[in-house]
Amino acid sequence: MLPGAWLRWACLLLLAQPCRPCPVGCDCFIREVFCSDEGLAAIPQDIPPHATDIVFVETSLSTVGARAFSGSPNLTKVVFLNTQLQHFGPDAFGGLPRLEDLEITGGSFSNLSSDTFSNLTSLGKFTLNFNKLEALPDSLFHQMDALESLQLQGNQLQSLPGRLFRPLRSLKTLNLAQNLLARLPEELFDPLGSLQTLRLSNNALSGLPHGMFGKLGGLRELFLDGNSISELPPGLFSGLIRLEKLWLQRNAISHLPLSVFSSLGNLTFLNLQGNSLRGLPAGLFAATPGLLGLSLSYNQLEAVSEGAFANLSSLSSLTLSHNALTHLPAGVFRDLEGLVKLYLGSNNLTALHPALFQNLSKLELLSLSRNLLTTLPEGIFDTNYNLFNLALHGNPWQCDCHLAYLFSWLYQYSDRLFNMQTYCAGPAYLKGQLLPALKEEQLVCPVTRDRLGFQAPGLEDREPGDAWDLAAEERAVWSRCTYSNPEGTVVLACDEAQCRWLNVQLSPRPGSGPPGLTYNTSQHWDLKSTCGSLRLTVAIETRPGGH
Repeated sequence: MLPGAWLRWACLLLLAQPCRPCPVGCDCFIREVFCSDEGLAAIPQDIPPHATDIVFVETSLSTVGARAFSGSPNLTKVVFLNTQLQHFGPDAFGGLPRLEDLEITGGSFSNLSSDTFSNLTSLGKFTLNFNKLEALPDSLFHQMDALESLQLQGNQLQSLPGRLFRPLRSLKTLNLAQNLLARLPEELFDPLGSLQTLRLSNNALSGLPHGMFGKLGGLRELFLDGNSISELPPGLFSGLIRLEKLWLQRNAISHLPLSVFSSLGNLTFLNLQGNSLRGLPAGLFAATPGLLGLSLSYNQLEAVSEGAFANLSSLSSLTLSHNALTHLPAGVFRDLEGLVKLYLGSNNLTALHPALFQNLSKLELLSLSRNLLTTLPEGIFDTNYNLFNLALHGNPWQCDCHLAYLFSWLYQYSDRLFNMQTYCAGPAYLKGQLLPALKEEQLVCPVTRDRLGFQAPGLEDREPGDAWDLAAEERAVWSRCTYSNPEGTVVLACDEAQCRWLNVQLSPRPGSGPPGLTYNTSQHWDLKSTCGSLRLTVAIETRPGGH
């Protein structure tokens, strides 16, 4: 092979090795130039003519003069990352007829002249993120007819001119997040009929004009999270007929007008987390039948009306955790036939209706953690055939006969617990015990009425008509009794045929070691229940070898 041909092949194979002159402080590849020398203080004049992309990272550049890149007309992408840019000359990027992507991120400039970016007619993506911009001239984007993406995130913009976006009729993505915007002109977004994504997250917006989004008929995603919005006008979203995702979390919304979502027939995701909502009116989501994900966590919800989730048969995930819910209507989830994940943790629920989850045959994940539940009604999970993740921890479970259904269900599907650290809060002799580790015969209840008709403490406080199964009560009297001493250290559970479970908590006598290890002893206790009284005697005998 001739020496010249070998050299050409070497240039093609060794992409990281420059085969043509490269500016000092830069690395050149086939079409990319990468400049990261801190000593680089000016735009190089010897950029290879074949280069299409040039990137400056953490250099000492502070100024881009007029037509600084005019000697490199083939450039299509110019990027400045974390430089010290402070000044731009007029028509700073003139002479770049093919420029499609311009990014200036992490600079030190606070203002821009209207003639800085003249004649960028091919520009499709423009990024000015995390600079110190405080204001923008209303003609800044003049002649940027082809622009599809504009990123202005992380600046210090407090207001915007009403005509600022008028030339950008092809714009599809606009990012104004993490600024200081407190109010917006009502007509600001009117020219952006092609816009698909609008980000206004983490600003200082306290309210929005009624017609703010009226001309954005093509919008698919709207981010309004992290503001101070306290009220949503009923017709605010009326023009957003194609909207699919709406972020409203971390605001101060305390009330939702019944018609606020009535035009959002294509909505699939809605996040209302971290607001101040206290209730949800019936029919609120009736016009959004395609909703797949709905988050209402970290609000102040005390009640949810029975029809709040009507017509949401496609909903896959519903989050109601971290609220103040004390009660859920029996049919509140009736229409949620497609629900897969339901989060109800960190509320104040004390009881659940047996039919609460009846129609949720597709439910796979359910969180009931950190509530005030002491028991669950029999049959509550009988129709939840696909439920394989269940969180129960953080509740004051009363491990008695009323928990038998849950115990049996957990025993049958022992792999379906999120958190196995699910403890008994009562009765006293089971406090602190792991619920899944118990035996069924330990789940006993004190009887409520003895054969002579004596009434157990607390029964007289029941209201007439209270949900109390007298037949079940009588069966409990005649089939099971729980005897105990006043201290609750000795408990004996018996049924008609035999006594099935005994719990004795032994404590060492003062001045001696553990009983039964150093001396022979016997002890008796007088145990009482509403079935009667009995005496229990336990004898402990030491044998040679300590057995």
